[in-house]
Amino acid sequence: MDNPRIDRQGPTGKEDVMRWQVAVRSSQDAAAAVRAGALGLELQVAAPERVRAICTQVRNQADGVLIGVTLPQAGSTAALQARLQPLLEAGADRIAVPLGDAATAAPLLRLLATLDRRERGRGGPALVPVLALPVHELAGGTAVDRVESLASLARAEGLRAVLLDLEAGAADTPGAVWRLRPLPARVPALIRALQGAGIEVGVQVAVRREDIGRLVDWAPDSATLVCQERDAQGDPVLDVDRLLERLRDPRTPQRQPALAG
Repeated sequence: MDNPRIDRQGPTGKEDVMRWQVAVRSSQDAAAAVRAGALGLELQVAAPERVRAICTQVRNQADGVLIGVTLPQAGSTAALQARLQPLLEAGADRIAVPLGDAATAAPLLRLLATLDRRERGRGGPALVPVLALPVHELAGGTAVDRVESLASLARAEGLRAVLLDLEAGAADTPGAVWRLRPLPARVPALIRALQGAGIEVGVQVAVRREDIGRLVDWAPDSATLVCQERDAQGDPVLDVDRLLERLRDPRTPQRQPALAG
């Protein structure tokens, strides 16, 4: 299919468009998403051998697909280093690391920034902190307060990108953020502030066709689409037909990956 695009004014005042990515859990899902026209994948697997196999498969299937990997949350800097090291040579363009909301979040972010500077110098993957915005905390603003503090630290440490997770704590109700009334205004404000500081901002969220316009209004640099469909065991299922239906909406944004290479 043709990749639909939507133009918008970016934080620098230049015309820009958003990139969409698809969260996948298997090589079959990855192949289906690339056939559907995805220019970006977020692998929800952490085993280095699986990551390497899927990266090789995708590179053989299509050119220019940004491949990200999301790690499980690490409880300490030592645990993070142990999990990261085997993945650095697995072929991904980006490794996303959930920081959580514990006292270890700031030390993890500082370590991530140090390692990201090293990887940048050697042409390795971008290392991206995942900042959780649990939907049940958005109304009161506590989650945004916490994320704003970590985002300030990310700016100070010179990180290239951050990923805002709007699905944290919403496993049973994917896309719940869109049902909040009113929608939290501080989230798009946070996105703009980070972009203004030169940080690429991704958003991870489940999105229905009718939510696309609101996501575009928030204007992140990328959006990772989380599957809303579930199988009999409650596990996410990539339904390519539903994905295509969403992406055929003429407002759906798309651009080439900025972090690849």
